[in-house]
Amino acid sequence: MEKDLKYYASLDYPFECYSGENELGDAYLVEFLDFDIKAASEDYEEAVELAHKYLIEHIHKQLVMGNELPNPGEGRNFMRHKEALAAYKSKDFETALSIWEEEAKIKNDRAMANLGLMYLKGEGVQKDYTKAKEWFEEASKYDNDSANFNLALMYQTKIGVEEDLNKAIDYFRRAVAKNHTQACFRLALLLLQDRTKLDLVKEGFDYMLKAAQNGHAMANVQLTGMDKPLNDVCELNTDFRAQTKEKQLEIINDALDRFIRPILLKDGGNIILIDYISDPEVEIRLAYQGACVGCSIASTGTYSMIADTMQKVIDERVRIFIL
Repeated sequence: MEKDLKYYASLDYPFECYSGENELGDAYLVEFLDFDIKAASEDYEEAVELAHKYLIEHIHKQLVMGNELPNPGEGRNFMRHKEALAAYKSKDFETALSIWEEEAKIKNDRAMANLGLMYLKGEGVQKDYTKAKEWFEEASKYDNDSANFNLALMYQTKIGVEEDLNKAIDYFRRAVAKNHTQACFRLALLLLQDRTKLDLVKEGFDYMLKAAQNGHAMANVQLTGMDKPLNDVCELNTDFRAQTKEKQLEIINDALDRFIRPILLKDGGNIILIDYISDPEVEIRLAYQGACVGCSIASTGTYSMIADTMQKVIDERVRIFIL
C-alpha cells in the first residue's frame, strides 16, 4: 500500500485524554503521543475530533515537505532516532553511539540493532563480535528484522560464532516475516542448495521471487522471467482456461514430459514444476535441477524453449518464472 495521506490516516495512532484544569484551560485535552499535537474542548467528542483534524493537517504538511513520519507508538523516539542516523551517516559516531545507548535503555529495538552494527563494524567503538551479538539478541527479543538478519549472517558466515546453518535459517525466516529483502535473497540461496528437497525448494523459490519483486538485483538475475512483460493483447485459449485447475496441471505436466524434460535429461539436467497459479493470471513456476542449475544457456535458450512450448499449449498470456 502506498504511504500517502490515506495510508497514514488509516493508522491507529495512540492518544491520551486529560480532563480538568490543564495547560489549555479547564476542558478535555487530547494529545497524540507520537506528535506534538493537542486539542481541547469542553466536550470530549469534540476534543477528539479536533485533535484528529489537526493530526491529518500535520501529516499532510509533512508529506508535502517530503518528511518521514513515525509508525504508531514510535513517535516519542522518532526524532532522536533520526538525529542519531544523521550523525551516523556523517560519521559522527560518538553522537550516534551516545543517542542509541540512551535509547536502548528505554527498550528501543532499532537503537539496539544499530549498536550491534557499530560493534560489528568497529565504528566509533572497538570491534567486538561478542557485544555485537549481545545487542542483536536484545533487539531480536522485539523481533527487529535488522537484528535477526545480522544474527543470521553471523551464524552463516562464522562471524564471532561457530557456523550454525539451522540458526541462520531460523533468524533469516524471522527477518523475512518482516519483509527484509536481503534476508529473502540469502534464505532462498540456502534453501535452494539441495534441489531434491521439494518443500525447501518451493519455500526458497517463494523467497527468491519476493526478493526479486522487491527490487533485489541479484534475485532478478537468478530468477529468469522477471523481465518478461505479460502479453495482454493476445487471443486467449478459452478451451484451456475453461478446464479445471487439475486438468490444466495435467496438460502442463504432459508438455513438460514430452517436449522439455527429455532434452534436459540428455545433458544431465531436469526441471520441476514448483507451483501453478491459474487466477487472476496464469503463472507457472519452475526450478532447474542437476546440470541446468546455474547454466547460462538455461537462463536464455532453455527459457525461450519452455516459454514457446507453454505459449503454444496455453496461449501467450502466461507468466513463466524459472529458477
